[in-house]
Amino acid sequence: MANGIKFDNIKTCDHLIIDGHHRYVSSLIAKVEIKNSKYPKTIATIEHEWQTVVFTETEWDTEYKIQQFNKIDAKLNNMTIERIIEIIK
Repeated sequence: MANGIKFDNIKTCDHLIIDGHHRYVSSLIAKVEIKNSKYPKTIATIEHEWQTVVFTETEWDTEYKIQQFNKIDAKLNNMTIERIIEIIK
């Protein structure tokens, strides 16, 4: 984000983030405003207080999943995958 890469909007319903928790936190750290889009919540939506969230540095995504995200980011930003990788290193 700090390098100008665009990301999908955060999906919200009222005061809840439905999809985009990591993007939201990243935008706060990078001091970059990210847009949000209204999105309905489902019966599976669980409301948590941010004060109770514990952050970890564990990498949950597989190497394959990271590659897929990089491809999506490259397409969204009209860049090559090589340029995306260069920016994030």
